[in-house]
Amino acid sequence: MSIASNLRANCDRGFDFLFKQIDEATDDVWTSKAGKWYYWQHIYHTFVCVDICLLPAGQNPDPGPGKTEWAFFKETPSETLSKETVRAYGKVQRDRANRWLDGLSDEAMSAQHEGWSARKSAEITNLMAVSNLVTHIFYHIGCCDTTLREHNHPGVY
Repeated sequence: MSIASNLRANCDRGFDFLFKQIDEATDDVWTSKAGKWYYWQHIYHTFVCVDICLLPAGQNPDPGPGKTEWAFFKETPSETLSKETVRAYGKVQRDRANRWLDGLSDEAMSAQHEGWSARKSAEITNLMAVSNLVTHIFYHIGCCDTTLREHNHPGVY
């Protein structure tokens, strides 16, 4: 299995966990805080960050059904996005990530990722972009699993 396909498989694994966290969240968990921010907001944020890591240069992240300030933890949301809304947006973002990952070869891993390099004003390779996306997904899975356990539910990871 190639490096690129291994990274895609791990990204898919992370998305599977996020969708399971949507499924496992009771209403009280969905609207509870995981640290300073809402459980649902962590999942929503993680889906928005697909754009941060993978969009080409000149394209800006699309906050989908919510506000940019909610997506980037700059504002406490005034409303709760439903599980159905977050799931639908997550499917769009997963498909977007998979399309990009499917076109990535091992040889392309060391090439500069122009989009994220421009957004971060730093030299970011494709490998850095994908590995950051995967680690970011799993970080927020951990945040949400903690919240599930604090509410006496089993974690998903």
